[in-house]
Amino acid sequence: MNEENWSDKAKIFLAEQSRELQEKIEKLKRKRKTVKILFGTFIVTSIVCSTVCASLGAFAVPPVVISIISTTGALSTALSLKFKLKHKQNDLNRNIEKLDKVKNKIDYIVSCNGNFSQKEFQELIEKLN
Repeated sequence: MNEENWSDKAKIFLAEQSRELQEKIEKLKRKRKTVKILFGTFIVTSIVCSTVCASLGAFAVPPVVISIISTTGALSTALSLKFKLKHKQNDLNRNIEKLDKVKNKIDYIVSCNGNFSQKEFQELIEKLN
């Protein structure tokens, strides 16, 4: 194959990688938004349960009611901790960095003006996989 075909192959390969990464990033962003909503809901529920429990302590309320509300607050706190966003944010950042690398490689291939060899193509595939 001549060098121009390797350049075209590399462009096609990188365009496909770029498309896949962009889809993955969009999916992660949607997922992160859902997790943020759940996280906020559990935190608010926990705070409300604690407040209600504290205010009911002043009245003559059966201890069973207070323990149920306390348990609900504790479960909400535990669930909110499960949905910590740090791991999901790191995953998103990693994919964005990978997408930037792919875009830089595309720019490099375009700047080569078809002077892209098979060896460079193989190195490109190894680095991205």
